[in-house]
Amino acid sequence: MANPQNVSPKPKAPETKRPAPSLPETETAPTVSEAVSAEPAPAPVETQTPGVVAAPSTALAISEPPKPAESEAEGFDPALWQQKSIDLWAENATAFLDFAERLANAKTIDEVTALQSRFVSERIDALLRQSTELMTLAQRLLNFSIAPIYGARAA
Repeated sequence: MANPQNVSPKPKAPETKRPAPSLPETETAPTVSEAVSAEPAPAPVETQTPGVVAAPSTALAISEPPKPAESEAEGFDPALWQQKSIDLWAENATAFLDFAERLANAKTIDEVTALQSRFVSERIDALLRQSTELMTLAQRLLNFSIAPIYGARAA
């Protein structure tokens, strides 16, 4: 058997160059400027001047201002919003911590699912109640805030 390292490489066949295909003398490739000028010209765009349209008035017409109750506007304390928010936060935190304690003391999966179901149900009820309380308080705060504005317009 011959050693592949001692074998001389086979001579390569000489490469022949093929001539480039030539175009017949009657057909020559168009130059870039000829190709561009041969394209059809785009249709001219007609310019239209927009008609002048009057802008709508941005003034807000208030036919009759809302009338806050005199006692409500005078006796309302804006700090109630902050206090109510803190009270609701404390209520929710207490409910969660109570739930966590009961959950830690649960012995079975059935007890865990019952606790979780009851907690979610109670929290949804609390959410509805708390959102109603906050909405009522927000309406009172709005009436208190706009009372000076409408009082100044009436004068």
